[in-house]
Amino acid sequence: MFLLTRLRRHTAMRQLGKRLEKRAKAWLYRLLSASSDATPATPQTLEGVRRVLLVRPNFRIGNALISARLIQALAAGRPDLEIDYLATDTTVSLFAGMPLTHCHALGRDMLARPWKLAALWRTLRRRRYDLAIQVADTSLTGRLCLKAAGARRTLGADSRLAGLYDQVYRLPPGHNHVYDVAAAIARTLGLACEARPWMTISDAERTRATTGLRQLADEPFEVGVFVGGHLDKRLPLDFWLALCDELNARGRRFMVLIGPEETAMRPALEAHRGPHGCVAPAMGLRDFAATLAQLPRLITPDTGPMHMAVALDVPVTAVLNTALSRKFAPRGGADRVLLSPSPAQVVATLDGTAPHAPKLQGMTFTRISRKADEPSTRMAVRRAPAAWTAR
Repeated sequence: MFLLTRLRRHTAMRQLGKRLEKRAKAWLYRLLSASSDATPATPQTLEGVRRVLLVRPNFRIGNALISARLIQALAAGRPDLEIDYLATDTTVSLFAGMPLTHCHALGRDMLARPWKLAALWRTLRRRRYDLAIQVADTSLTGRLCLKAAGARRTLGADSRLAGLYDQVYRLPPGHNHVYDVAAAIARTLGLACEARPWMTISDAERTRATTGLRQLADEPFEVGVFVGGHLDKRLPLDFWLALCDELNARGRRFMVLIGPEETAMRPALEAHRGPHGCVAPAMGLRDFAATLAQLPRLITPDTGPMHMAVALDVPVTAVLNTALSRKFAPRGGADRVLLSPSPAQVVATLDGTAPHAPKLQGMTFTRISRKADEPSTRMAVRRAPAAWTAR
C-alpha cells in the first residue's frame, strides 16, 4: 500500500483531518455566508423542470443511502423527469438499479488531478439541468459542484449558505434526525417520501447471496454481526470477541461480517466463532449488501452497514459507542438501540428483553451500565486497508 494511503487511513490522521476540516469549513462558511434572499421552495418549483441533478458527493456509505430516498420520491412522483446523481467513486455502485439517467462520480484523486475535476464539471454543465439540488448542506465540495453544473435554478438548505441558492428548503421543528432531510426536501416539492435510507438489490444478486450462504452453513443464521466503524463510533476487538462467545453460549447461529478495513481482525474472530458462528468471506460492496439482505437481524455500531440494513428492511440492534450517534440511530419498530452496552446485554435484546428503538419524538436511548471487569468499548482498534469502508 502507498505511504500516503496508509497515512490517510490511520486513525490519528483521520482525527486530525476531521478537526482541520471543521476549522476550515467554519472559516469558509464565514467567508461565503451572505444574507438570505432565497425564496422558499414549493411544489411549483418543479414546474417546467425536466432534468434534475441531485448533489451528494460523499464517500460514506450511510450518507449515500440516506440521500438515495430522494431519488425514489422524484421518480415516483414525477416519472417524466430525467434524474442524475453526483456520487463518489467509492459509493457509485450503491446506486445500481435505481431510476437514474446518469450517476456521475467524484473521485478522491480529482483534487490532485484537477483536469479530471474540470472534465467532470464540463460533463455536468453539458447536461443543462433545470434544477440542481444539494441534498445536504455540510459539503463545500458539493456546493462547488452544484455551482459548476450551471443549472438554471439551485435548491439547498435554509442555513448558513442559504444566500447562495435560488430556493431553499426547511426542516420542520424537531426533525433533526439525518433521515428527515431527504423527506423534508421531497415534501417541500409536494412529493411523498419515507424518512429512511433506500437501496435496491437485483434478483440475480439475491440469488447469488442465497447460494453463498447455503455454502457456508446448512441452517440459516439467526443474526449478523458487523464489527467495523469509524473513529469513535468503532468498538474494540475485545467487545466483538466477547459477543461471539456470548452468542455461542446462548446457542445463537450468527455470521460475522467484516469490511476491508477489518481484515486484520479476521484471525481473532475466526478463533472465537465457535460451533454456532461463521466469519463471512471478503465480498464486494454489492455482494455484501445482498448477503446482509438475507439476514433476519444485524448487530452493528453506527456504521454504513447499519444504514444499509435499514434501507434493506433488515431489523437492527444498534450498539452506539457515543451519544452523538443518536441522530443517526434507526427508528423502526423492530429496531433496538443501546448506548454503551456489554456483550451479554446486547445478546439479551435478541430475546426481546431490552427496550425497542425509540421514535423520533421524545427520543430516548437506553444506556446500560457496565461492570468494572467487563471490557471497555473505547479501546483503539488497528485499522486494515480498505477498498470500501464501513462508514
